[in-house]
Amino acid sequence: MPAASGRYSTFVELLRYRSLQQMDKLAFSFLAEGEREVSRLTYGELDRRARALARKLQQSCPKGERAILLDPPGLDFIVGFLGCLYAGIVAVPAYLPRPNRSLSRLQAILSDAHVSIALTTISIL
Repeated sequence: MPAASGRYSTFVELLRYRSLQQMDKLAFSFLAEGEREVSRLTYGELDRRARALARKLQQSCPKGERAILLDPPGLDFIVGFLGCLYAGIVAVPAYLPRPNRSLSRLQAILSDAHVSIALTTISIL
């Protein structure tokens, strides 16, 4: 938790603090077309989901390994990114492949980053 000065040494410490002190406060919302809210996460929900994902990641992937994040726009990306931070896994965000386009860009990212695991949806997989 925070030092006496109220500063946090990691983003995970800050999120854990917020999840305990501001559990029901809005952390993130996702706006479809930049206007209409379609989903939201409180600090408590965000922390619970990120910790649950971190536990699953730790069962599959050693600390320090890399995970590629292939999520459509939305809050799942944030949960995936923070789940990686909680688990000590390096998150490698990447744009989704576009239909009718070569996968060479994604393959280059996978190769360069030495990714061990992918976080994505069933439809994207």
